[in-house]
Amino acid sequence: MYNPKNVKTYKDENENLDLSARAYAQIIGMISSGSLKMGQIITEDAMKNRLGMSKTPIREAFASLEFEGIISKNGRSYSVIYPEREELNEIYEFKREVEGLAAYFATLRMTPEDKNELKRIIDLIVKENKESGDPVVLANLSGELHEAIAKGSKNNLIRKDIESMRLKLRIVRISLFASMERKQEELAEHLLITNAILNNNPDEARKVMYDHQTDVWNYVKAKVVPRLYY
Repeated sequence: MYNPKNVKTYKDENENLDLSARAYAQIIGMISSGSLKMGQIITEDAMKNRLGMSKTPIREAFASLEFEGIISKNGRSYSVIYPEREELNEIYEFKREVEGLAAYFATLRMTPEDKNELKRIIDLIVKENKESGDPVVLANLSGELHEAIAKGSKNNLIRKDIESMRLKLRIVRISLFASMERKQEELAEHLLITNAILNNNPDEARKVMYDHQTDVWNYVKAKVVPRLYY
């Protein structure tokens, strides 16, 4: 999400930060809803008029989105970027195998502290689902859960691969959680994965993680890709 790092705290800049965070959230919403599609050109002037804000918060929101790899700068304009359809298929094909391995090894290698962190994250996911169910918050929490599992695998190659794929799929994941239908399925699957790990069942953890990634992949192909891509 928008990172307010290095922003001073006096009143005028606090107000600007609020607008920047709002601009960021609104642009993310436009992308995840399909209002802004892959490859679409966006400019500060056009977004300023669309959101009814000055250029400064728009510029700061664009900087955060560019840093996260969601948009890229082309001269004075930006374009929305995320994986091509073919690359998306390749990512998920690989992702379900690697995430399954991460869950398997995490079950065998997680420390008590690692497991407590996993419990903390799943509790936050359950709470957010019961309360506002914000898709950006849920996408971030889901990323934290998968990162905790990857970290618990104690395999740096697995962890780096999962992190790389997670960043490429940010908009896809936000779009995923924007669906109430898939949101509940995500929760159920995350609970299955967490319980298998906490109950020390590595084969089950690998299986339910593989099944989870397969279900996500199928949903993305059927529901998300047609909305995000031209």
